[in-house]
Amino acid sequence: MSKVYLLQPNENKGKRILSLIVNKSSMEEEKMFLKDETKDTSLEDIIFNEQEEKVEEKVEEHVRVFTETVYEASNSEKRELLMKSDPFGESFEAQCKRIREESPYGNLKTWRLIKVIAKKGCDLRQEQFAMQLISQCQQIFQAAKLKIWLKPYEIISTGPNCGLLECVYDSISLDSLNKKLSALGIKGLAEFFALYYPNKKKWKQARYNFAESMAGYSLISYLFQIKDRHNGNLLLDREGHIIHIDFDFLISNSPGGNMMFERAPFKFTKEFMDVMHGQKSECFKHFRNLMVKGFMALQTQFRKIMVLVEMMFSVNKNLPCFIGGSKIIDDLKARLFPKVEGSKEEFRILNTGEAGTYIDR
Repeated sequence: MSKVYLLQPNENKGKRILSLIVNKSSMEEEKMFLKDETKDTSLEDIIFNEQEEKVEEKVEEHVRVFTETVYEASNSEKRELLMKSDPFGESFEAQCKRIREESPYGNLKTWRLIKVIAKKGCDLRQEQFAMQLISQCQQIFQAAKLKIWLKPYEIISTGPNCGLLECVYDSISLDSLNKKLSALGIKGLAEFFALYYPNKKKWKQARYNFAESMAGYSLISYLFQIKDRHNGNLLLDREGHIIHIDFDFLISNSPGGNMMFERAPFKFTKEFMDVMHGQKSECFKHFRNLMVKGFMALQTQFRKIMVLVEMMFSVNKNLPCFIGGSKIIDDLKARLFPKVEGSKEEFRILNTGEAGTYIDR
C-alpha cells in the first residue's frame, strides 16, 4: 500500500523545506527520493545522514495528521448523511408532543399516547407467556442490582386468534437498519455506532448499552431456547440496546417442522463482537461478567421461573412451545444447573478462548 507524505514550510528558521506529496512503496525509496530532490537546494544544514531519524519522525507525523484529516472528513460526510436520514425516524417524544398539540383531549392530565399493533389470525398466548418470562427475569436481575437490560412490552391476547402488541418505540430492526446503512455506504454496526454517536462519551455509553442488553437476551435465549433469531426479529433502539421480538419458537419447538437445526445457544455474531471492540476490550469483559453474574442470579431465584413455567404448562399444554411434553421441565432445570467436570462447581461462559464456540454464523 502506498503512503502519502507531507512536508510543510518551516517559517520559524526562515528556511523553505520542501513541500512534497510523495507516493512510494517503501520508506527507503521515499528517503532516496527526498535526498535526490534536495541536492539542488540551498538547505545546507539538512544533512540526511545525520538527521535521518528526525526527518522520518517529521514525515510520519505529517502522514498521521494528513490521514486523520482525510478520515475525519470522510466520516463527517457520512455522519451528515446519516443524521439527515435518521434511521430511527421521528422520536417518540416528538411524536407525543406533536399529536398532543393536535388532539382535542391534549389538555387532559391523563392524556397518553400508546402505539399498538392489532393482530388477527395469531394465537398470542405464547407471545404473552414469553413476555411474562422476560419480565420475571428482569425483576430477578434488578433485585440482584445487575446492569442487565431487558425490554418487556405489553402483549394482550384478547381471543383465540387475535390480540394487541405494544410497539417498541424509537427502534428499528437490524434487517431494515442494514439496508439503510448499505445505501449510505456505511459498513456494519460498529461503523454505525461510531458515526451515530459522535460524542465519545455517548459512543461509549451506547456500546455498553448494547453489551448489557446482549447479556440479558443471550441468557434468556439460552435458558428458554428461543429460536428463529434472524435480523428481522432483532431491534436496535436509539440508545444502542438490542431488543428481541417475535417468540413463536421457544422452550421445545423450533423452525422447520421442529428439526432442531439451530445449535447455537444464543445469537452472537462477529458483527456484535465488533461493536464491543473485540474479545480483549473492556466492553466485552463487561458483557462476559454480566453473563456469569446474571446466570448465577437466575440460579438463585430458579423457583420463580419454574413455578411460572409449570403453571402455564398445566393449563395450556396445547401451546406449540410445550410440544416436548413434561420433559421440558427437566430440560429447563438441566440448563439452569448444568453438570460440570471436576470437583469445583463453577459455570464458565464465554471465556476469552471459548467465545468462538458461541458465535452464531
